[in-house]
Amino acid sequence: MNINQELSRVKTHYSNLPRSFFGFLPLYIGVETVLGITILNKCSGAYGILALFTGHPLNVFQWVSYLWSVFTLIIYSQGLFQVHTPSLLTYSQIFVVFSFDTFLTCVFTMIFSSQWFTETGSGMSDGSGVDEYGQGASETYEYTFTILITVVALVSRMYFNFILAAFNQELFLHPKYMVDFDDVEQDLKNKNKIVQWWIKSKKSCYNLARHILT
Repeated sequence: MNINQELSRVKTHYSNLPRSFFGFLPLYIGVETVLGITILNKCSGAYGILALFTGHPLNVFQWVSYLWSVFTLIIYSQGLFQVHTPSLLTYSQIFVVFSFDTFLTCVFTMIFSSQWFTETGSGMSDGSGVDEYGQGASETYEYTFTILITVVALVSRMYFNFILAAFNQELFLHPKYMVDFDDVEQDLKNKNKIVQWWIKSKKSCYNLARHILT
């Protein structure tokens, strides 16, 4: 399939993703903002790894969470440096990883929220009954505020995902960013195993992103 045919196919499937950030800013500013905020958030995972050197015990979940944060930090950082000269392979990888990260965030948020509400509800049932009205009002406010913050965080995360999807889709639309896989395969022959794996993972993400976005 040549470039013109590929471009025509993508335009046919052009979706209703955002065409700007918050309705008036260019998408690349949105991408910079999204990646910048996410990188700052993921730095906590890199910081958590330092617990290994302090002797602080880590459970399996913490290990997985911190290592995933470090991995995604590397993925997102490369995109932040390339936002003005984007690579379709790189941003396909970012889009796929960010989407999976969003899914994990939603799942763990629901799990932790459920546990928190269960524990809080259990604590309420153990109350002494003193000043029940004031306590009930305070707990209602706490519940409402927690739910509001959780919903805003999840909605923001999903919107960020749509921004990355829209940016990635525009790269697919522009012939300038089309990938010549013959050159990619030729270049792979001169790379070490780690780099080969890294580029192959980008190719897999490219195929998945193209399937989703076009």
